[in-house]
Amino acid sequence: MLPESLSTRLSRSVSADFFRPLARPSAPVYVDCADRLIEEAGEAGRLSQRETNEIIREVIARHPLSLLSEDEGAALRDARQRAGQFFNRLIAAGWLEDQTLGLHERWAVITPGLRPLLRMLRDLAEDRVAELKTFADTLRGLCQTLEERGVLDPVLQQPDQLRSTVTDLSQRLERAIEQLHAVEKIVTSFEQRQRQSATAADTLSLLYEEFGQGQHMVCYDALRRGGLLMRIEQARSYGYDSSESYDLAVSLLTRLDRDLGGLKRRAEAIDLRMAAFNRLSQQRYRYQTELRGRRPEIIKAYCDAINTAHAGGRFSELGARPADFAPRCVETRFFFGTESLYKPRRTKAHVDLTFGQSGAVKQSEDDVLAAWKERQRLALTPQRAARLVAKLLPTKKDSTSTEDIHLETTDDLLDLLAVVAYEHAPALAGKRVRWSVDGLRRRNGLEPHILEHDTHAGHRIERFAITREG
Repeated sequence: MLPESLSTRLSRSVSADFFRPLARPSAPVYVDCADRLIEEAGEAGRLSQRETNEIIREVIARHPLSLLSEDEGAALRDARQRAGQFFNRLIAAGWLEDQTLGLHERWAVITPGLRPLLRMLRDLAEDRVAELKTFADTLRGLCQTLEERGVLDPVLQQPDQLRSTVTDLSQRLERAIEQLHAVEKIVTSFEQRQRQSATAADTLSLLYEEFGQGQHMVCYDALRRGGLLMRIEQARSYGYDSSESYDLAVSLLTRLDRDLGGLKRRAEAIDLRMAAFNRLSQQRYRYQTELRGRRPEIIKAYCDAINTAHAGGRFSELGARPADFAPRCVETRFFFGTESLYKPRRTKAHVDLTFGQSGAVKQSEDDVLAAWKERQRLALTPQRAARLVAKLLPTKKDSTSTEDIHLETTDDLLDLLAVVAYEHAPALAGKRVRWSVDGLRRRNGLEPHILEHDTHAGHRIERFAITREG
């Protein structure tokens, strides 16, 4: 006997009209109404009809361009009547339930199916990196449960307890896999933004600052450093005999084993996307600096200066060559007068628009990922600066100088240079870190002989002070 299909089981839980609001032109109004109603209803799960209509009226007012149908109150001028009509549509779709407790006491109850629907929509819209930081914690707890002695032994565990344990493990693993898919979604969004970057500065900023905040998204590397992959492989070594358990237990255990095995492949696939984003950033930056360059900007500035200086004049009055505007680019040549018409032109060579070095051996994905990680390690990002400031200056208004600190490694020296390059960093553990740097060079830059130096990691550095502002 074939198992019931998903649609058959779904039809017993929700009506055929349950998903219809999402297919209407006014779907954004429905989604925002449901989001607000669930938030205001809280754990009680219900609101008075008056409060519900007020919320619906506010949401409709925030969507003035939404196309409402006749049954949604499009022909009604009164906002209250339009909200009441929309309320009826929510009832008909099964998102709300009208509950009457008396002659003058009516409530709108959130139906059980609306909460998981909104949860799914929120997951689709999720793009905050902070929501993904619990990935390793989720897997660590999963490994701890699997490593408990006899946790899946049918001889030691009661059937109900065994089923409960496997169900809990499957739910936690499903959450971890969802986080991995969310990581892949974020990397894809960064690729789309990188393809539209306007300047080389934007390309580098997106790569090292914004994308750099998600360094913990290299999930496979995090798993490897924490030893979680090895623990997962060891946890999969448990065995079970299908003849000693019923069909449901076998199905749950098989799914759990399959998901554990596919976790590593999913993480490796995300690392390949990381490497692809790194390659895209390199190609984009090379195109913006080497192939396109600043030459058009220089020519435009030169022409603007000539137009400003000779405004109102005639072209014939310019003479052979403007003497006051000599370009600073040695390789730039300009032609004026008849020379510009009859000067023979040299045929320009074809421009090589291919990315990467010609004739170079194609790098493997592992080599590209390793090179990207090395560049990330050497990049002066505000995040690494914030970590050093938080380590040296735990509280606000604390101050120190290069004379009082001791740095030994090259990475520590790069952290110090990042502190000089930036003044603040995005939120670190929920708080925004800000600092200031001050040194004698600002006041005695013309007298370098009086500047004091300190030695860190084999390098001499001019002495400066660091003060934490927030």
